[in-house]
Amino acid sequence: MKTRVFTTGEVAAICGVSADTVSRWFDLGQIDGYRLGPGGDRRIPYQSLRKFMLGHGIPLERLEEGERRVMVIDDDPYYLDLIPSVLSQEEAYVVLTVSTGFDAGIMLVEHNPQVVILDVNLSDMDGRMVCERIKTRAETRNARILAMSGFISDDEVKELGNYGFDDFIRKPFSLEELGNRISALFDLPNTRVNHPRHTHL
Repeated sequence: MKTRVFTTGEVAAICGVSADTVSRWFDLGQIDGYRLGPGGDRRIPYQSLRKFMLGHGIPLERLEEGERRVMVIDDDPYYLDLIPSVLSQEEAYVVLTVSTGFDAGIMLVEHNPQVVILDVNLSDMDGRMVCERIKTRAETRNARILAMSGFISDDEVKELGNYGFDDFIRKPFSLEELGNRISALFDLPNTRVNHPRHTHL
């Protein structure tokens, strides 16, 4: 994934301050970045800006507006290929993939996806545990999480909301159904949903 880089003017607009203020942050080392050559224009990478904004209580909405980031967490190569290939046809989606719950923890904080498609039966840990971690971390707690599994009972599906899942889809699923579920999760208001929606019972 290409790293986004911002000018001081762009950072100023995102943070609601003057460009001089951003330059001062940069020169004092409060926000990490680099110059384009000796004495050149300042540049601030996305992750540095996001870290600074989180640390200073600046809302991230302006930084992240317009992007629909989806992360797929599954140890099945078939779905890691299928889901991004479908979603990438929609220009609005930025799709990331990861195959283990351990790696997902690092990627989630780094990229802050709004929607996570999470297999309940990961090889290295229970997907329900991954979901709980996502929902309890300040950086990722607002993510919408779509559970997926082909090996889960109806009773277990009913319990998924208790772990923080927002919806459930059973494997195998149609591509149209997947697209509708993801779109619906992006359209949810910014409040917790206690139980899965549209479950296959």
